[in-house]
Amino acid sequence: MGRSGLVNLPKPPGSETPKEELGTAADALSVPAFRRVFLASFASSTGRWMQNVVLGVFVFNLTNSPSFTTFVIFVQLFPLLALSIVGGSLADTVDRKKLLIATQAWQAGWGFFLAYHVIDGDISRPLLLLIVFMTGIGQALYAPAFTAIVPSLVGRKNLSAAISLNSAQVNGSRIIGPVIGTYLATTIGIAEVFAINAATYILIIGALASVTMPEIARSTLGTRDRLLSGLRLARKSPQVGRPLLTMVLFSLLCLPFIGLMPIVAELNWGIESESQTYGRIYSVFGIGAFVGALAVGTVLLRADKPTVIRWTLLGFGISMGVMSLLRSHELVYPVIFFVGLFYFTMPTALSTFLQEHLADEIRGRVMALWVISFGGIISITNLLSGALVEATSVSTVLSGSAVAAIAIGLGVRLTPGELVDESLLDDTPATPHADPVDGADTPLTGPVAAAGTPLIGPARSATES
Repeated sequence: MGRSGLVNLPKPPGSETPKEELGTAADALSVPAFRRVFLASFASSTGRWMQNVVLGVFVFNLTNSPSFTTFVIFVQLFPLLALSIVGGSLADTVDRKKLLIATQAWQAGWGFFLAYHVIDGDISRPLLLLIVFMTGIGQALYAPAFTAIVPSLVGRKNLSAAISLNSAQVNGSRIIGPVIGTYLATTIGIAEVFAINAATYILIIGALASVTMPEIARSTLGTRDRLLSGLRLARKSPQVGRPLLTMVLFSLLCLPFIGLMPIVAELNWGIESESQTYGRIYSVFGIGAFVGALAVGTVLLRADKPTVIRWTLLGFGISMGVMSLLRSHELVYPVIFFVGLFYFTMPTALSTFLQEHLADEIRGRVMALWVISFGGIISITNLLSGALVEATSVSTVLSGSAVAAIAIGLGVRLTPGELVDESLLDDTPATPHADPVDGADTPLTGPVAAAGTPLIGPARSATES
């Protein structure tokens, strides 16, 4: 019996991979199915970042309104906040492959529709908002399912490396996407950039169609219970709830700069947001984020993840504080590199910590909450930040983000625990079932000893006596 009076359950075999046996990035990339999806996703992410940067500049030049520019980002990301739980529920219920292909086709169609309507360099505000909202719906249903398939493609041993690689490809696309996007926007046109992005969805559709995804034990819960089960798991398990709470606070309080970058460039650094200088600065930010994400699966592969999370939060706060003081672009490059480095090392390490504690049958629903805590909450952050900038200043908003990051870094408490599965929802042990990766019969048990533990304060492992 533990000190809490709850029964301590032994760790199930296979629930935790010893650090010396963790697979490397090369091991993950040696899996053909993962490699195909990884490369296609990189191309699609590059197209998405081409469009994201160009869209922000296009809207700001069209309206000259910081608040409307950030409102467009809010509308684009709001479905992640509102519908990701539905996407996660679907990911654990229906055929994930069919769901992924359908949502990518949906986004491709709306991407071509946007390109068509901006050919003449103008578009009505309501139509623009409609298009970005409909595109966001597709992404909200796609993101949880895509996040959930990674372990089934590479195996639990390679999970950390695969998450790191996936984050690295997103940020690698940050490096080349803005450069390509700004160059093409000034040479062939904005509509053409949007059309190229739409075409990249076809690549990921082809890659997904070519791979075989292992079957998972699909949830048999009713619709309402399935939709709410991710929240129940977060409440019962500190290994689920605390990472999600940390990400919510980080997204809400520390990431206003994501939507404000064109505005910061013009108002603080004296750089036109359409210029190649701005594109280079954004690329340096992407390089920092790429290095940070890749580090989690390489040089930091065996590092203690809670320690990495704490120090990168502190590093982000310091670098963001310095960034808030800059008034010319000469010193922006090294500072923005470190902002990017810490900005994405932390979420990548946090996502790895979270996913190491999840059984595959619940991954879609829990990672839907992750999508909300990252992409969804940022929609609120950007909506509020535009108004805050107009009421105060860009520098005030950035410095507030710096203080918040340092406070979160000093207060975060994460402790490893048991593998979490659906049995935690009814507090009964799970029956043995086949691991979707290696087929081994593994009795998966939820962290019953941790059930009901509050999210604030030090956590205790389920095996602690």
